Amino acid sequence: MSKPRKSHLRIAWKSVCTTCKALFHGCYSAIVLMLAAATLFAAYVATLDDIPVPNFIIRELRDQLQTKGISLRMEGIRFQPNGRIIVERPEFYSPELGSTIVAADIAIAKLKLSRLLFRKVAIDEVRLSSGRIVLPAMLTPSGEPTTAISSINLEAVQRAERWNIRYANCAIDDLKLSLAGRINANLLQLPPPKPDAPKPTVTQIILKLAPQISRVKEELKRLDAPFCTIDLDIEDGTQTAYLDLGATRLKATPEIEVQELSIKAKYALGQSLETKLFANHISLPNEVSAKSLRLFAQWDSEPPPKSLLPDHIQASTAQISYQGTEIPSLIALATPGETTHSAHIQLAFPSSPISARLEHDTESQQTSLDLHALLDTPLLENLNPLAQKFANLDLHSQAQIHSAIDIHATGTLDADFKPSRINAIAQTGETTLLGTTIDYASCSATLTGPQIDLHEVRLQAGQQSGVITVGYNLETMLRRVLIEGSFDPTSVNSWFKPWWAAMWDGMSFPDEGMLTYLDSQATFKRPDTVHVTGTGYVQDFNLRGMLVDELRTKLFSKFHYIDLYDLEINAADDQQAVGEIQFYMDRDVRDEKDKLTGIWIEAISTLDVQNGPKILWEIADGVRNILAPYCYDLPPLLEVRSASVLFEDEFINDIDLGIESETAFTFYGYPLDSLSTEIHIDDDVIDIPYAESDLGGGKMTASAFIVGDAVEIDAQLDDVGFGEALVATNTYFAADGSETAQAMDTERLLSFGGKANASFKGHGILGDSLSYQGEGEFKITEADFGSFRLFGLLSAALEITPLRFTTLSFSDASSPFTVNLDTVNLTDAKMEGGGAAIESEGTYNIETDALDLSAKLFPFRNSKVPLITPLINLPLDIFSNVFEVSVTGTFDEPKLTLFNPNTKQEINVDTPRRDHRPTRNPRSVTKNAPSE
Repeated sequence: MSKPRKSHLRIAWKSVCTTCKALFHGCYSAIVLMLAAATLFAAYVATLDDIPVPNFIIRELRDQLQTKGISLRMEGIRFQPNGRIIVERPEFYSPELGSTIVAADIAIAKLKLSRLLFRKVAIDEVRLSSGRIVLPAMLTPSGEPTTAISSINLEAVQRAERWNIRYANCAIDDLKLSLAGRINANLLQLPPPKPDAPKPTVTQIILKLAPQISRVKEELKRLDAPFCTIDLDIEDGTQTAYLDLGATRLKATPEIEVQELSIKAKYALGQSLETKLFANHISLPNEVSAKSLRLFAQWDSEPPPKSLLPDHIQASTAQISYQGTEIPSLIALATPGETTHSAHIQLAFPSSPISARLEHDTESQQTSLDLHALLDTPLLENLNPLAQKFANLDLHSQAQIHSAIDIHATGTLDADFKPSRINAIAQTGETTLLGTTIDYASCSATLTGPQIDLHEVRLQAGQQSGVITVGYNLETMLRRVLIEGSFDPTSVNSWFKPWWAAMWDGMSFPDEGMLTYLDSQATFKRPDTVHVTGTGYVQDFNLRGMLVDELRTKLFSKFHYIDLYDLEINAADDQQAVGEIQFYMDRDVRDEKDKLTGIWIEAISTLDVQNGPKILWEIADGVRNILAPYCYDLPPLLEVRSASVLFEDEFINDIDLGIESETAFTFYGYPLDSLSTEIHIDDDVIDIPYAESDLGGGKMTASAFIVGDAVEIDAQLDDVGFGEALVATNTYFAADGSETAQAMDTERLLSFGGKANASFKGHGILGDSLSYQGEGEFKITEADFGSFRLFGLLSAALEITPLRFTTLSFSDASSPFTVNLDTVNLTDAKMEGGGAAIESEGTYNIETDALDLSAKLFPFRNSKVPLITPLINLPLDIFSNVFEVSVTGTFDEPKLTLFNPNTKQEINVDTPRRDHRPTRNPRSVTKNAPSE
């Protein structure tokens, strides 16, 4: 039923199978034949060494070279069946330059045979041996062709779209350049020229490259043993290059030298670049050097040439040296950005690094700064060599840091990297600065342009504290210092020039110091421009040995000139002084010390001026000589105007001195109850135009003019108590060395009573009471002369006369007198009393107490009674008209000779004896000679 249909299907299936089988066997036979033919062809080619180079290849090569202006020279050329073209000693010659441009021993290029079938040239292998590039003679200084690049050896094979460079090396003078690795073939293709751009010839290219090659060769002379190695690779489809170059020595300039330089870089084309620089030692100008320099730069996304600035920079050096002085390592991190560049720099000192952070704005060209440092003793030791080099300062002797100084500064730098504004603060605990110990200090500072301001420099040392403000201009060099607080000026002597210490020498301040307000201005390095104003106040102050309860003053200073005005001084016992003192100090080149050269004083004072030699020790001798005539129990009121200037190591004085004292006062050794005088001192000239004092209930007035030791004097007594005058005169002679005066009973002198009026005008030598010459007169009233020894002797002598006088009473005396050195002459002495009168004349020797007097006694005459002057310790003599008396001997031991006026016959008188009284010591000074 169905067999016929089934049979047809089977036949059709078998037919298909048979056909496929026949087709397969046919293809297999064709492949076997082709492989056999290929094997036979390969065997045939293997038997061949060379075959002729296809003409179209040579023609194309020559055409290409001719368009470039170059001809090809060679010793031979061979073409192998495998596509290699071997050129022996090829040379590329430039007819224009008349010189070989490129040459080699052998050059091999393998062509792709498949491209030859279509008459195209494609190279997949290149070899070059002993190649060189030559600079034409016309482009070299020597006029001879010069090899610019030598020892060019190259072997590269193309696989697919990549070239595998097995080796490529060359030499440029001492530089050895080596390259190997894989590179994308498209990177070796030259960009198509612009349609309208002229095509440069090889000659033009050589003319352009020759100067650059010459400069490169010249720069390479700075390098010792330079090398450069480049490894190429393709990583994750990206062309990558590893660069390693360096030299044993780089002599950049005569002053800049780098030892063992090495640069390593990794470049991912169009993606990233990493560069590392190493240098073992770098020498820079001014004896600056660095060791173990490390520099790392990284471009993460856009490496050069798109962006020259890296994304990250790291730099470090193990040691920096300046003129033999070493500082620790330096570390710097930088992150450049599109709008902002940031950097962090750190000086890695052992215990306390100094760090700074910088932010640079690319649009405004402003740079912000943030610096932090902790200055401690180890850091100070590291900075000390730098301070000695740069500023000639020994920080060890300048400061000892017991508590670290914390410093923080922020600011802005301009486009030229100059500070436009800086703010800084600093704080420290116990620190010793220039010998002064400070318990606490803090400071804030600003720098705006050229102006530096230190605000509120707060200092505290014990009970002393205050604030200092400093301003300094870098352009004008003008500086200003404001000081407010309580300080001891002597504690900062080492902070200033020596004249500062000299000014405060011998002064001692209380623990809390002196309350001070000062404003100082000057031009830097111009000490002659120093200008200071201010005020000062201190209590319990030792002024060169004088204790002062309170002192306040205002100050003006110009360089070494200092003016203390509105000066007020209060001392014990209500002693006060107000006025002004100006003084000038200058450098003595003989011992390089600052010394007082001038002082001017205008003051009203009740201070004890006997402290003057201690306070003004610089002119102590002059002050001591000026004060020598004065002695007092209670300091007088003084009005002083003085000027003392140093000239040839001696001070020349010009002084106006007013003295007012209502208490006991000794003037030139003469005791007074009070004193009011005006004195002018002009070096060795002393003018006393007026002096007035109280003495014994009366007044004594005088004037004097003194030149050296010579004195002219004019003195007058008005209603002075006679007894008191005798006591004062006796005191004067006792102080002058008279033992007679020293042994005198002052109560006996006071018992004489009476009033004295006297005057004397003469001249003499200061300090020598036997040197005076002059004249005067005296008048004494209401005195009791009965107790004079001479009167007692005279009464005793008269008792044996017929008149039997038993009592003589005298109360008034007067006489003119002259003084001639040691002799007092009485020319018309008169003495009167209730019962008699005496007229006498004669001499008294002050030196020997010798008497040589003659007198007449007028009994029962109620007349004036003459008296030898008590002012100069003269004895009294009484003589009669009835009796003539001659007196010789001494004041203490007088000898009387009595004569009868009628018979002129001598009457024997036995002078009663008394115990011996001491006489004046022999004087050591010669008459008319100045005393020492």
